[in-house]
Amino acid sequence: WRMRMLAVCLGLTAVAFLQAPGLMAIDTKVDLVVDPAGFLARALHVWDPTGTFGQLQNQAYGYLWPMGPFFVLGDVLGIPGWVVQRLWWSLLLIVAFTGVVTLAERLGIGTPWARIIAGVAFALSPRLLTELGPSSVEAWPSAVAPWVLVPLTALRHGVPLRRAITRSALAVACAGGVNATAVLAVVPLAAIWLAGGEGNIGHGDAV
Repeated sequence: WRMRMLAVCLGLTAVAFLQAPGLMAIDTKVDLVVDPAGFLARALHVWDPTGTFGQLQNQAYGYLWPMGPFFVLGDVLGIPGWVVQRLWWSLLLIVAFTGVVTLAERLGIGTPWARIIAGVAFALSPRLLTELGPSSVEAWPSAVAPWVLVPLTALRHGVPLRRAITRSALAVACAGGVNATAVLAVVPLAAIWLAGGEGNIGHGDAV
């Protein structure tokens, strides 16, 4: 089972690296790839004097986590920018794939092969693939969405409500903040789950 999962993850990585190898894509912020540390330093200020004769920052703070640090780490390790970019795309696809597989497994849905097929279908869905090149950071919240529900499935096994909600909130925090609408779109998933009575609220657990 682990080898199958690993094989699929390697396949998704290959998909990312087959896209124009050796070249950097625009992907929202080119300077994030070229100078990630400098970009994040400028993201801490409202005014950016280095672009278009000076400009107001537009959602630059959203790159402070997790996309920005990922590119900074790649730069510190001396990895070429285009490779770091493809590794980021690979991570996005793998997070989406493993999230669906893990969620289906926790819920007892389908056979192992059916879960893998569902995970691949989600990772290679038009919503994710069409955003990889032009704006992968906007697809990232969708990839993280299954992981928002995974901690809540533990409520079925007696995990305290506060602990499950805290872990789910951490998954939401990892969705970043570049596109607030995309991030907020994953929150109703947890709310609907809890509203369905999965939390066993009232059995000694206060929200």
